[in-house]
Amino acid sequence: MATSLRKLIQHEAYHLVVLQLFGVILLAVIALLIKGKISGFSVFAGGMAYGLPNLVFVWRVFRYSGAQQMTQFMVAFFIGEMVKLFLSAILFIVIVKYLPVSLLSVLVGFIGAIISFWIVCMWHFSRQDRLKHRCRQGVSG
Repeated sequence: MATSLRKLIQHEAYHLVVLQLFGVILLAVIALLIKGKISGFSVFAGGMAYGLPNLVFVWRVFRYSGAQQMTQFMVAFFIGEMVKLFLSAILFIVIVKYLPVSLLSVLVGFIGAIISFWIVCMWHFSRQDRLKHRCRQGVSG
């Protein structure tokens, strides 16, 4: 039971990050079409500076499930968030310092990755709430 719950939670978390990365790619394509190759690449690189550490975060943190592993989950979550922020900062600096990018476009990509994750989460969890509400109505009605 715990393994299937862990797999379900991991799948949901990976799904959210993949949708976030699709949002970054969409934003990069829009920048490419409007501003050109450098801007499109810069937006993509900035988005990946946040998206890839987020993928590492999900991989490390969502290994735990169940009440007996709550402490392990909380510790992994806290450490994972610190590592994610540190990796994001390092990647951002490396991108800006060593790649031929537009700083403004990198910032747009980085902020776009953060916002796309929020949007994906709001959409996903509001959808889950609607499904639960429909199930309750079907059961009680």
